[in-house]
Amino acid sequence: MKIRKNVFFPTVLVILVFLILYVVDAERFDRGLEFLNSSLNATFGGVYLIIALFLVIVSVLVLFSKMGKMTIGGEGAKPLLSTVNWFTVVLCTTIAAGLIFWGSSEPVFHLMAPPEFADVEPGTHASAVFSMTTMFLHWTITPYAIYGIPALMFAIAVYNEKKPFSFSSCISGVFPKAGTPVSASIIDSMCVFATVMGMIASLGQGILSIAGGITQITGNNSTKAMWTLIGVAIAIVFTLSACSGVLKGIKWISNINTGFLLALLVMVFLVGPTSYIVQLSLESFGVYVDNFFTRSLMIGAGTGSDWSYFWTISTFANWMAWAPITGMFLGKIAYGHSVRKFIAINIGAAAMCSGLWINVFGGTSIYQQLNGVEIYETMQTAGTESAVYEMLKALPFGNILIPLLVFAVALSVITAADSTTNVLGDLCCTVDDTGTCIDGEQQGKSNKNLNLVKIVWGLLLGSMSVIMICFKGVAGVKMISMIGGLPAVILLLLSGIGLLKVTFRYLRE
Repeated sequence: MKIRKNVFFPTVLVILVFLILYVVDAERFDRGLEFLNSSLNATFGGVYLIIALFLVIVSVLVLFSKMGKMTIGGEGAKPLLSTVNWFTVVLCTTIAAGLIFWGSSEPVFHLMAPPEFADVEPGTHASAVFSMTTMFLHWTITPYAIYGIPALMFAIAVYNEKKPFSFSSCISGVFPKAGTPVSASIIDSMCVFATVMGMIASLGQGILSIAGGITQITGNNSTKAMWTLIGVAIAIVFTLSACSGVLKGIKWISNINTGFLLALLVMVFLVGPTSYIVQLSLESFGVYVDNFFTRSLMIGAGTGSDWSYFWTISTFANWMAWAPITGMFLGKIAYGHSVRKFIAINIGAAAMCSGLWINVFGGTSIYQQLNGVEIYETMQTAGTESAVYEMLKALPFGNILIPLLVFAVALSVITAADSTTNVLGDLCCTVDDTGTCIDGEQQGKSNKNLNLVKIVWGLLLGSMSVIMICFKGVAGVKMISMIGGLPAVILLLLSGIGLLKVTFRYLRE
């Protein structure tokens, strides 16, 4: 197996340039990134919202079409994973540490600092409903459609249409020249760059979450030294797991982590304000459904507020940055299942579980903030990562729940980074000179080049995530996501159009 030099080295070089510029002159480089981020917001902010809504519509059309009966891999294809194992891997790969990090802090932000266009008073029931509807928008159907559509298109292209293991296969139906070696290399380089940016952001969130938990448990301050040690440890573990083989490491970790997350969810629901959680969730979900299209395209033009750019657009940009390579991984493990079942698991069931987490953790945090627990004030002084631990500390058995959550965060980060590193390795390696990528699990278990690529990506991802949070904190996490999402949004639009073409062709047959 050979390294794809025209994919691997250019993207590695870009990341190394980021590292060098930060070391040489971090302040000037920060200003450059902030200018780029502001320019992207002003120019392309609305595009992220339009493409996200488009992918939701595509998922609904495909779900209820006759193509839903199609088996990924063709008739007689046997699933790589059982339905239960498949779902746990999907859930832990996509949830990462993002939802755990933001599941308590973001609702409190929206509760206490709603945008002007919402026309609600901070710290009221109206702002609580606005907060929860926003969380449904940011963390349920829309983001999972962002993952699910390219994943489904990739699975059909590779397994049913026998195209190469490259994201170019997702869009070759729209642009036939995308399948040429040169075009495939460019497209895969865009995927690698976008995903690395998204992965840096996610790892940064995970490191901050783990550090916040350690601070609660030990009483030690959350420092840059602590972040660095956590980042190094996480990078070592997920790199070793990635080199061990995709199904061997991820399936085992995902099953354990799903159990921990479920146990935490049930315990917080039972010992928290159960009645309030149910009532707020039902009311907010109704408002979310009723205003889905309005909120999906809301920018806040004319108010002078940058709220939508900082929250909705940057959140979708982060999902989009991950989507190409995460989609390739999700498509890769979907072999043997039907298209309808794919959408039900990867979009429907995953979004439902994310919604349950939001209801329980977000609802509890809102209730506590409205009833004397100063979560918002703590976030201002101790960092955003402190929110979920401040919430747990105020509950019965909080001292038991906090260590469990820290462990779950660590497993979530490792699972997501493991799957991402595996696909990065697959994209950056070939078995011949045609540019055809392979499945490293089945054909390259002991290949030194493949593992070398994974190790390099593990080192770079760990280093960049530590640097971003040390220099820029949460703002840096959001900024790097926005930059990574730009090349991805073009690829997602084309993959959505490609899936529609496949669906219409299937209906005509």
